[in-house]
Amino acid sequence: MAAGAPAVWAARGDAGRPVGAVNLAFPDRAPTAATAGLAEPMVHRDTRGRGLGSAVPAAAEGAAAAAGSTLLHLDTETGGPAESLYRSAGWTRVGATPDYAADRPGVLRSTTLHFEQVPVRAVTREV
Repeated sequence: MAAGAPAVWAARGDAGRPVGAVNLAFPDRAPTAATAGLAEPMVHRDTRGRGLGSAVPAAAEGAAAAAGSTLLHLDTETGGPAESLYRSAGWTRVGATPDYAADRPGVLRSTTLHFEQVPVRAVTREV
């Protein structure tokens, strides 16, 4: 996971079919080098309610922490199910941007920005 290069995780369901995914992007320059962004975390609607909504981003969050990130950010559709999922997982709402992206029928929707501080992992050394 080189700086500036995104990483992608996919969850596979029955018969190896993809049922969820998330991208993780690391900035390639200071002052944001310790920040990582989760992009497009998604779970197929047929598999919702099985814990994948938490498990898919958790894989990226763990990798971000291992890479030294101290802050994660993401955006979700305002009022959508993902917004409440991230709030219940401890993410902090920053604010909303109106008319940010169009949904499938082409209606502009607001997006809500969230952040999460990544716990610093203790570093141990063998003596």
